[in-house]
Amino acid sequence: MGGVFICVKNYIDCRELWADEDFEMIAIEMKGRDPKFTWKIVGIYRAPNDDMRVMERLAARTGYTGNSTKLSIIRGDLNLIYVDRNGNAGCNSGTQAFINSLVWENGFTQVVRRPTRGGALLDIYLLRPASSFIASSNTGDQ
Repeated sequence: MGGVFICVKNYIDCRELWADEDFEMIAIEMKGRDPKFTWKIVGIYRAPNDDMRVMERLAARTGYTGNSTKLSIIRGDLNLIYVDRNGNAGCNSGTQAFINSLVWENGFTQVVRRPTRGGALLDIYLLRPASSFIASSNTGDQ
């Protein structure tokens, strides 16, 4: 197994929340200068030939809590070539349903809109809620 890591400058307050021993996933909590901007950040890598168990684990660990103040970022490479990031369910139905559940039903927004490898969008950069990220970026509290 390779490794996923999240780099954070040493003056930023953060702590590890969990690391998945079976899959390449790690999560941290990072606090901004303003206490209401505390982010849960997840890094993930799914190899092209891995089954969907990694997606099940990701969905279980990052599911929506109903707490609108919980700011989350999921960043990584899922190697899902045939997934429609706009949520159209007709495309590769089993995998697509899983992505729809993870992203749309849990309040995430996909930020990357252009292909990241050839014509495919393999990388994800999901935010929840996107409006909080935009607000914190505009105030300079990143």
